[in-house]
Amino acid sequence: MLIVKGERNMKKRSIGMMILFTIITCGIYLIYWYVVFQVALKEKTGDGYGAGMHMVASLFTFGIYYIYWQYAAGKRLQKAGCKSDNSILYLIFPFVGLGWINPYIMQSQMNEIAK
Repeated sequence: MLIVKGERNMKKRSIGMMILFTIITCGIYLIYWYVVFQVALKEKTGDGYGAGMHMVASLFTFGIYYIYWQYAAGKRLQKAGCKSDNSILYLIFPFVGLGWINPYIMQSQMNEIAK
């Protein structure tokens, strides 16, 4: 996939810069992050679909799959070496209006295990 060429390894990202880019791009940055994050997580754990399939599933289910994906990504992050399992938080937060926080917590966890 051309969009993620050169980004295939787990990479540390500043949470503050992620928030800034999300605001500046009106949320488009999070779509890019979603693709890059999924590719890196799949390469690290071997679990899950490719990024394109995740995007299609999320759009086709009107975001319901995205909520499940966040839960599954939490499990895969722990499998990849994170100390904590936040998968239940990732599942609950969207239902209480805090789902927008999940990508930043996920990236924070990835920063723990990134080179």
